[in-house]
Amino acid sequence: FTNFYIFARLFLWLKYVVLAPWVVHSMYSYMTKDERERDLSNFLIFPFLLTRMLHNQIWISLSRYVTAKGKHRIVDKSIEFEQIDRERDWLVIRDDQILFNGTLFYLGNLTLKGGSHLPFWRTDGVIITILLHTGVVEFLYYWLHRALHHHFLYSRYHSHHHSSIVTVPITSVIHPFAEHIAYFTLFAIPLMTAVLTGTGSVVSFAGYISYIDFMNNMGHCNFELVPKRMFSIFPPLKYLMYTPS
Repeated sequence: FTNFYIFARLFLWLKYVVLAPWVVHSMYSYMTKDERERDLSNFLIFPFLLTRMLHNQIWISLSRYVTAKGKHRIVDKSIEFEQIDRERDWLVIRDDQILFNGTLFYLGNLTLKGGSHLPFWRTDGVIITILLHTGVVEFLYYWLHRALHHHFLYSRYHSHHHSSIVTVPITSVIHPFAEHIAYFTLFAIPLMTAVLTGTGSVVSFAGYISYIDFMNNMGHCNFELVPKRMFSIFPPLKYLMYTPS
């Protein structure tokens, strides 16, 4: 049993090798090519993936710390061991999701016209990303979420997400694979539009994905970080973010 456990843990770590060829190629190309031929956007993919993992871990640690203290909790309960065990397995899946995204980023960078040699900043691309998110993605996300709460989809897919009563940031990615694909496709709308229109930039891509991660993490904490009065002072804020309650 011990040998099997060691092998299983080793296998889980070996999955990170999937990105190794892309990372090595990216670093080699950036260091050997002429400055005008270097693709900064390609080179920054791997560091960005690492920052996403760190970002998620910070939220997980913060949420569990606040929940353990027992102050400012929305659901005044402790996390059950069953939930911890279930979400510990899905913590591995969260890394899988990031690795999957990373693979798609590298493929898009190499194959899509407009997906490589992105500038660091483009104002029009940032504006397009914001407008598409608030005007299109939020609308589609609302109806997708409504559909997932229909008894047919809820019983087959979305109920697994709601099996965690005391939510923590990792709860945000406890979904069957089909849901992950649906969410990825939805949030890819601004990114693909930027690529196809030639308005993409490093800031718009990294900023938008970091924003999605931030909202997912904050929205599943068991405490409020943003005061409710902020939504009364600035009502359009509800189209830009959501909170646990």
